[in-house]
Amino acid sequence: MRLIRMKSAQAMSPYAPSWDAAIGIDQWQNTKKIDTIRNFLLSKEEDILKLDVQNSAGTGLGKEDVTTRFGKYNLFDFANECPEINDLLNFLRKSWHEFITLDFTHPYPIQLTCWYNIIRKGQEIKIHRHCAGEMTYLSGNMHLDDYESKTTYEHMEMSLSLSNVKGGVTFFPGYIEHYVPIYDGDEPRVSLAFDLYIYLPPFMGIQDHLEHRKFMDNEIIQNLNG
Repeated sequence: MRLIRMKSAQAMSPYAPSWDAAIGIDQWQNTKKIDTIRNFLLSKEEDILKLDVQNSAGTGLGKEDVTTRFGKYNLFDFANECPEINDLLNFLRKSWHEFITLDFTHPYPIQLTCWYNIIRKGQEIKIHRHCAGEMTYLSGNMHLDDYESKTTYEHMEMSLSLSNVKGGVTFFPGYIEHYVPIYDGDEPRVSLAFDLYIYLPPFMGIQDHLEHRKFMDNEIIQNLNG
């Protein structure tokens, strides 16, 4: 796990903006399982497209794209069809735990929404953010192959562009805007996206319109600490 900070310079006036956003970067090294998950998700594309459209969430993608079904399913419900997805969940939990440890923030009970994206040559993911309210926590994305593309994260006047590498996962505050320029690869670009929600009062219930599942509780945290 590597930590990068998008941090403002020292404010020189009482009205100058100030921010300090932590970006966590990690990589799952089990390429065989990543390939299995990628192929499985490609095979599920037609099934996902049969679900009702949620919205584009600002990505610019349309009703013919799986992205617009986010929240209508949870990727980790597919573990009974593709057991490697359970291994992915364990990796994300460990990676999250390392991230918050490096950033000196507290663990919480957390719920997770997770979906996937497929874009093809000539498509792009327009600049968007996942959430920016007072209850914002963390979001993330992960790439299931090495792609000739980058994801750019922007906040205020700062930007950070990261290459899309196989197994690469990025954690970031949900208010950070991000985008992928027009994709020029011949193979479908498959990525995961997720939101993490603190599941304690008054946070509980804010994501009940989405398919969310348990990501973290006290028992899992104790096991990770152990």
